Amino acid sequence: MVARISAAIVGVVLALAGAGKITSWKQWRESAARQHVWTWIAFLVPALELVLGAALVVLKPAPIVLGLATLLLVVFTSFLGMQVMSKSDVPCACFGANSTKPPTPRDVVRNLGLIALLFVAAALS
Repeated sequence: MVARISAAIVGVVLALAGAGKITSWKQWRESAARQHVWTWIAFLVPALELVLGAALVVLKPAPIVLGLATLLLVVFTSFLGMQVMSKSDVPCACFGANSTKPPTPRDVVRNLGLIALLFVAAALS
């Protein structure tokens, strides 16, 4: 039960992030371009977030889904960390139009918490 709840929490966050990017597509693409994110990656990220988010919410925690979600969050967290350390003024657009400020250490800590939840889900499933 704890594994499913942990995975579902991460799934909801990922799905909201993907939906936020899709519903504010123009802003997401502009922010991604300003962050020097390759076009094909900027196009792929919201879909990955939606698919992985839905899988984490709907399905029983599976190693492949937990691993892919962890990998995605590790990459995102590393990127956010670099943005924070470089004092970037570009909005992170982590949740689409709702993310209008540059990334902060709080964003990095949030993602580390999500990664921890995925480890809990993996350990208990």
